[in-house]
Amino acid sequence: MIVDKFGWSYGSIARGIVRHNTNPALSFDIVSLQEGVEPIERNHAEYDLVFAMGWTLIFAKKKKHNYRELLPFLDKKKFITGIHSHRSWDEYLSLPDTCPAPPIGLVDQLAQVKNINVISRRLYKIFSDAGLENLWLTENGVDAELFKPARPINTDRNIPLVLGFSGSANSPKHDYLKGLSDFILPLRDVPNVEVKVLGGQGEQQVSREEMPELYNRIDLYICASTSEGFSQSVLEASSCGRGIVSTQVGGCEDLIEENFNGFFIKRDLAQISERIVQLEADRTLVKRLGENSRRKILEKYSWQIRVQDWLKFIEANLPVA
Repeated sequence: MIVDKFGWSYGSIARGIVRHNTNPALSFDIVSLQEGVEPIERNHAEYDLVFAMGWTLIFAKKKKHNYRELLPFLDKKKFITGIHSHRSWDEYLSLPDTCPAPPIGLVDQLAQVKNINVISRRLYKIFSDAGLENLWLTENGVDAELFKPARPINTDRNIPLVLGFSGSANSPKHDYLKGLSDFILPLRDVPNVEVKVLGGQGEQQVSREEMPELYNRIDLYICASTSEGFSQSVLEASSCGRGIVSTQVGGCEDLIEENFNGFFIKRDLAQISERIVQLEADRTLVKRLGENSRRKILEKYSWQIRVQDWLKFIEANLPVA
């Protein structure tokens, strides 16, 4: 399995698959492009299957959506990849209620790959509608043993309701896409509400093993993104027993049941603030959202469960003995 670098999304997913693999006949190695292409070129022929976790690892994007191969030596007959996001191809135009079609050049390139996994129902529909037939739906999972509740939700209104967001605040483009400055940080002005930014880049960056403690310091997780594939942060917060307030973006649409484990919001500060005011006043509801979030993860989105679809995708592409 080829990932961009360890400690990021592709690496976490790959390790989730390996850790929860239930097929003793399958053996995996995870390699990082951060270590260079040379080890992949030297060793790829030894493997029965090569899985580049995301298509961006094998096609380098040029202007006007032309694509060239980055790893031309890979044998197309034993090569698979995945679609994990909108932002890698949509010129940042996707919004919760509208999504452009993928560029024809990318669709043509992906049609040449043996098979492709897609991590959310929305992304699956977009690329299926664009004409791709070599698609498999394999939703993301989360390590429910690492990410678990360790602190109860605060139900005392004498203590502020704590909202959390995980991501970097250093990039203006990232800030816009995540809605941090426009829709999340201003919620600090809502009475009796505190907003925590969990992790980040540079000195604020923490290891994946440290993140469960940070999720457990909040009462609710908020996502105000323009688009998502299937947010690892949302899954991790849910697994830690935190309810989710999110825009209606890919992955979150699959995970969230309104008034059960979360609520959907528009990218509108007044509407978001109104929802947060309601939740601050009803801490019993906040607690119930968190409990149901954990239940939903254990029933459907732990890696123990989700890995089965990923393994079926991988097994179906192995050479016939």
